[in-house]
Amino acid sequence: MRVFASLFILVLLTGCASQPTQPQTLLQFSEPDKSVAQLSQALENEGYITKPLNAHQLEVYYGQHAFIMEPRIRPGQLSRIIVSQVYPIKPQHIDNPEIFVALSHLNTHLTCAKYIMQPGNRAAEVQSSITFIDEQVNMREVSLFMAWMLGRVQNASSLLPADTLQMFEF
Repeated sequence: MRVFASLFILVLLTGCASQPTQPQTLLQFSEPDKSVAQLSQALENEGYITKPLNAHQLEVYYGQHAFIMEPRIRPGQLSRIIVSQVYPIKPQHIDNPEIFVALSHLNTHLTCAKYIMQPGNRAAEVQSSITFIDEQVNMREVSLFMAWMLGRVQNASSLLPADTLQMFEF
């Protein structure tokens, strides 16, 4: 009987310990044309610093890193927040073909993001997305996604030669 009581108490305590300690903030997008402002406000409420870049994009500071977020809200369908990080290329390497080869290599071997060259070859961009339904997303998921993306970029950089990495401004 003591064993049963001990197990019952252990199950109860484990269940209590696994409950979230902070309330989950759910962002509900009301209108697609106001999505940048809604995302900015929700992120600022969570303690992030944001800066609008244009009518469609927002810069978000996460730790020592900057992300560009572009919400694409499609009522009644799958919606996305396109999340990018931009890595400037040192001026002397702007047209170096090794960078194009490196980005192609990453795109061939990794499926977590796409690696593209920005117009003018002045920067490379890593782009992925958060996909959700019903025009709502949990803000904790957004935070976890940014942490996940930073980890993937760090892992991807280990696949490149050191000489290629030195062509970027970090």
